[in-house]
Amino acid sequence: ISFHSIFATLELVSSQATKTTLPLNCVQPQQAGICKLRSIKVLEKDVIDNNTRATAEKEIIFENSQLEYIPELVFNRFPQLESFRAIGVGLKKLSVDAFAKSPKLKHLDVSINSIGILPQDVFGACQNLEAVNMAQNRLHLFNGIELIGCNKLRQLNISTNQLIVINWDPLNDLRQLEQIDLSNNLISTVTIPRHVKRIVARNNHIHKLTTDEQSFIFLLEHLDASHNRLSNIHALTRFGKMTYIDLSYNRILSVDFALFKNMPSLVELNLAHNNIFAVTTSDVKLVPLESVDLSNNELSRLSVHDCRGFSQAQKLLLNNNYLVKFEVTKGATNFPRLQTVSLNGNDWACSDMEEMLTQLGAKKVAVKSNDETCGSYQIRKRGLCCRDLGTSFDELVMLESQKLSEIFRADKDKVELSSTVKPSMTASQKQVAVPVVTASTQQPISRYSEEVHDLSKTLRET
Repeated sequence: ISFHSIFATLELVSSQATKTTLPLNCVQPQQAGICKLRSIKVLEKDVIDNNTRATAEKEIIFENSQLEYIPELVFNRFPQLESFRAIGVGLKKLSVDAFAKSPKLKHLDVSINSIGILPQDVFGACQNLEAVNMAQNRLHLFNGIELIGCNKLRQLNISTNQLIVINWDPLNDLRQLEQIDLSNNLISTVTIPRHVKRIVARNNHIHKLTTDEQSFIFLLEHLDASHNRLSNIHALTRFGKMTYIDLSYNRILSVDFALFKNMPSLVELNLAHNNIFAVTTSDVKLVPLESVDLSNNELSRLSVHDCRGFSQAQKLLLNNNYLVKFEVTKGATNFPRLQTVSLNGNDWACSDMEEMLTQLGAKKVAVKSNDETCGSYQIRKRGLCCRDLGTSFDELVMLESQKLSEIFRADKDKVELSSTVKPSMTASQKQVAVPVVTASTQQPISRYSEEVHDLSKTLRET
C-alpha cells in the first residue's frame, strides 16, 4: 500500500468524522416569514451536510449563536431569503459567492464580527441588495468591486473597521446609493460619489476631500467629517444641495464663507475645535443658516465685514476663542435673524463688550455666558468676563496679526500651499494674508496654534 493511498484514506475518514448534520429549526412561536435561529454552532473546521428541505421564510436572524462561517446549508434551506442578520456571532470569513444562492437578498447585516477580507464575488449578482451593514469587523481594504452590479444598493455601513483604503470608483457608479458610513477607520482620502446624499466619515485620518472632476452635479446633503485632519476644504464648493456640514475637530486655519454661497439649503455648519484665526467673506451671497459653530478656535476679532457670510444665522457659537471685539451694529441690524449667541471664554475689552451686549439686548438676542470663571486680569460685567483696556489694545491686536503674517512668510518655502485666499479685509487687518494649507502642513499648523496662544497670553498679561 502506497503512502498516498494511506493519506487519502485517513483524509476521507477524517472528513467523514467531522461531517455533521445541522438542524436549522426556527424558534417557536414564529412570526410569518421570519425564522429566528438560536444556539447554532458552526466552527471553521466543521463540514456541514448541505442536504435539507427548503422552506419559505424570507428573513433569518441568528441569536446567541457561534457561526465562524456560513454553511451552504443555510441558503439551501431558505431559497427565498430577503433579509439576513448574523450580528455578533463570531463570523471570521465569508466564502466566495457566499450569497450567490440568494438572488432575492435585500438586507444584509453581519456587523460586530471578525471578518477580515471580502471575496470579490461575495454578494453574487446582488441585483436586489439594498442595505449592507459590515460595521465593527476587521476589514483593512474595501475594494468596491464586491458591489459591482448592486444597482439597488441604498445604504452601506463599513464603520469601525481597520480600513486604510477604499476604492471609490465602483461606488461612483451606484446611482441608488444614498448613505455611506465609514466612521472610525484609518482612511486618509475621501472621494465623494456623485449620487450619495449622506456621508458619515468622522474619526478617521482624512486630510483630503476630492470629487469626480468629470461630474458636475452632486447630490450630497449631509457631511460629517469631524475628528479628522482636514485643512483644505475648498472641495465643498461643488456641493450645492448641502443642509448639514460638521467639520469640527480638524486643522482648519481660515475660512472664507464664500465656500458656502451656493448652498441655499445649508442649515447647520459646525467648525468648532479647529485652529481658525480668520474668517472672511470674499463673495457675498447670503445663506439662511440656522446654526454656525465657531467655538473653540483662535479668533481675536470679528468685524461687520468678517461676519457677512454668516450674518443670517439664528444661532451663533463664539465661545472659547480669543475674541477682543465682536462688532454688532446698532440694534444688531447686521444679524437680522439672530436669536441666541454664546460669548463666554473670550478676552473681551469691557467697553466694546458692553456696547455689543447693549445692541444684542435691543434685539432681544439671548446671550449665553455659562457662569464662566474670570481670570485674575479680568472682571465680570453683565455675566461675561472682560478687562479694562486703554487705546493701545488695538495696536497689540495688530501686532498679533503682523507676527502671524511673518510666520506664514517665513514658512512659505517650506510648506506646500494648495492655494492662497486673499479676502477683503478691514483696515486693521490689511497686512494679513490667510493661506489655506494642505495636510502636509501638520507640523507648521501646530506651530501657528502655539504662536496664537503665546501672543494671546502676552495680550492678557498686558
